[in-house]
Amino acid sequence: MGGPKETLVTSLQTAAGDTLRDVWLFDEDSYESLYLRDDVADHVAELDVARYIDNERYGYVTRETYESLHYTDYEYTIRGFDEFVQYRTFLGAGDDRVGLMASFDPDVTLSFREITRELCDSYDCDLVSVASDE
Repeated sequence: MGGPKETLVTSLQTAAGDTLRDVWLFDEDSYESLYLRDDVADHVAELDVARYIDNERYGYVTRETYESLHYTDYEYTIRGFDEFVQYRTFLGAGDDRVGLMASFDPDVTLSFREITRELCDSYDCDLVSVASDE
């Protein structure tokens, strides 16, 4: 991996510690797993990852909808599941946006607003592009 992608994972690991479960990048056509904790890998092996990522791609549409309906910018989405918390944001602007999805153990204590702003300020989508896993 190396480069900006490795730095992205390291930033999330620094912020979340051992509660980080997985990290994925996606765009409108492809996706890439950047990090998968060993105990989570078995669960992910049983999933239709492509279908799951396809669902997250709706974030491209909903982000635009939220930004047209609200007076402020969309930053991130959090979903709570019984065994993990899922986080999604987009890095970059305009058509060059790259989706970032990560999950954490449910006991995570993390300021998602702070991590979102740090990630969005720190990573250029030209450097963080998606290599297809499909």
